Amino acid sequence: MGNATARGVHGWSRGADLVAAGAAPAEPLAAALDAFALRDAVVLAGGETPEEWLRRLAATAAQSTDRPLVVVDPATELAGPGLLDLLDRPNPGTAALVLESGALTAGRDEATPVRVGPDGAALESAGGAGHVVTAPTHALAGVLRVDPADRAAVAAAWGAAADQLALQVGPAAARAAVDESPADEAPDEGCSFDLAVLVLVRGGVRLRASLLGPFTWRRGAAASAGAAGGPWRQRLRGASRGGDGWLSTTLIRPVSRRLTGVALRLGVTPNVVSLVSLAIGLLAAALVLTDNRWAWVAAAVLLQVALVVDCVDGEIARFTRRFSPFGAWLDGVGDRVKEYSVFAALGVVATRHGDAGWLLATTALAMVSLRHLEDYAYVDRLRPLRASRPALLPLTELSDGGPAGARTSLPAPPGGRAMAVHWLKKVIHVPIAERYLLISVTLLVFRPMLVLWVMVAATAFALVWTYGGRTVKAVLDRDGITDAVRPTGRHWGHLDHQADLGPVARVCGRLTGLPVPAGLLAAVVLVAGSAVLLARRGQPGWTLLLAAACVVVMGMAFRPPVHRRRGWSLGWQLSGWLWGAEAAVVASAAAALLPADARGSAYLWLAVVAYHRYDTVYRLRETGEGSAPSLTLFGLGTDGRVLLVLAVATWAPQVLAEVLWVGALVLLVLYAVESGRAWWRRSVAARAVRPGPVPSPVEVAS
Repeated sequence: MGNATARGVHGWSRGADLVAAGAAPAEPLAAALDAFALRDAVVLAGGETPEEWLRRLAATAAQSTDRPLVVVDPATELAGPGLLDLLDRPNPGTAALVLESGALTAGRDEATPVRVGPDGAALESAGGAGHVVTAPTHALAGVLRVDPADRAAVAAAWGAAADQLALQVGPAAARAAVDESPADEAPDEGCSFDLAVLVLVRGGVRLRASLLGPFTWRRGAAASAGAAGGPWRQRLRGASRGGDGWLSTTLIRPVSRRLTGVALRLGVTPNVVSLVSLAIGLLAAALVLTDNRWAWVAAAVLLQVALVVDCVDGEIARFTRRFSPFGAWLDGVGDRVKEYSVFAALGVVATRHGDAGWLLATTALAMVSLRHLEDYAYVDRLRPLRASRPALLPLTELSDGGPAGARTSLPAPPGGRAMAVHWLKKVIHVPIAERYLLISVTLLVFRPMLVLWVMVAATAFALVWTYGGRTVKAVLDRDGITDAVRPTGRHWGHLDHQADLGPVARVCGRLTGLPVPAGLLAAVVLVAGSAVLLARRGQPGWTLLLAAACVVVMGMAFRPPVHRRRGWSLGWQLSGWLWGAEAAVVASAAAALLPADARGSAYLWLAVVAYHRYDTVYRLRETGEGSAPSLTLFGLGTDGRVLLVLAVATWAPQVLAEVLWVGALVLLVLYAVESGRAWWRRSVAARAVRPGPVPSPVEVAS
């Protein structure tokens, strides 16, 4: 599967010290470890007592702080491709290899249980050696990687645990406390590895969870059959992103993996694939513009091809572990460009037919963007609640402090009814594959307004489902927010960057502070008021006064940092309502004051602003940093743009179209230049820290 470069080792763990717990690793694990250019294995026996084992392990970890340390359980049976994501991935940190409980096909009760935090980032509790894990989620796979920067802390944790066992319970009682085996039986060799992991979790060393893909694996009696085929084909299967929608998982991904196999043999890079997918999507939009029935059939097919190809870039990146911030941005923004280009083409054709095509296309663009912005903001709100929090307890405490009566065994795979509900919820969210399918199917009817109405209706239903449910949940129980998980500090947070408030709102925010719900109410009033005043009565002057009052209130309520304002638990709605306010004002002004063929200017304006909002979200997600602060000054921010459009609509409506056309182009240049510079710097920085190549030829054994 793939050429030698795709199967090659990058060297992220080159020269690591290798420790085998109890015995030398057996095939195929030994052959796999050799391919990573690790140092010769140091075999550490379990020792007569657990504290002796921990002391010797601590001494080995303390020998160096400039190379990784890899600890393996020799009972683990795993081929090389399954180790790549732990041992040869950029910035893996200190991590343990784990597999989902549903992947176990044998020995579920014999597997060592662990609990991974709700965010999937780190281990919260570890079992084995007689210790109990409440609500376990994964099984320990038997491989641990310690980052060079953490070796001193890891050595200290192992040493402190040894001292704790020796001083508090004594050598004889220590073995009884941590050894699962009866006193008259030899201790299980795997217990030594489990004990090493347990100490790190309870000792405060953050241990990232590195998820094992669908590989054939065995550790003692516990086993996973893996996906069909050999190890490299299993790796290709695991390269498909998890969490996709039903259509993508069942139909799109099986096809995309075949293309990925070809691309891996040819050595195609992910960014090239992203550009090809973008070109196919733009070609589909161009065919829609022809207003020809057979061209629309071809466009419907090409949209599905673009979707399949779009999956390939991520699969190549995950297979080869070659990631870049620019690639993530290109993949995400490209999806929106394709989709919105088709909406624009439909708007042009519908306008030719004498329908309100641009208004409906603008509505579809606004609602799809609102759906995404709301989703990203809500995930950001849940981040502190879902953060992994390890149980910091003494080793002599056998329980991890979970609630009484909680499940202590690995869960069984979900039943048919649970899976049906799971996939139904996925479909209700209308992810990208389902949206593309709706577009392709309705294109075959050859009615542009029908295509747009279907998209608006489907997205509106998804919005009511997600937005409504999340709002009720936030109001009733606040999702369990406590002072322990509230954001702290006076610096800008993600919500402040997503708000995109300009100088007018910033000045108003200096006057006084208001609760966040007051700002949300002002945004709701602006959305409804602009639609009524402009679309029905064509009164931009009154709308301008309304907008000015709403901007004052929003500036006072949303002044940064938002998380320090009262009612911030509803702050995740901020970016969505601000975007909705701008979309409502611009679309309503265009509908009330511009001829049908000039309303495309409003669409372009909002498409450019949507690009900027997506760019901000992708930056926050990939890098943790937002746009440059000066961008809200030169780009006027949401408030400034709304007031500008309404001011032109009030005092110079005859040039509104020209202002929208020119303003959209100016904003596009401004946003594209600033965004391009930021992503380019990120990509250069990422390339600068890549490891040197391992001795050639090196290929992971399968």
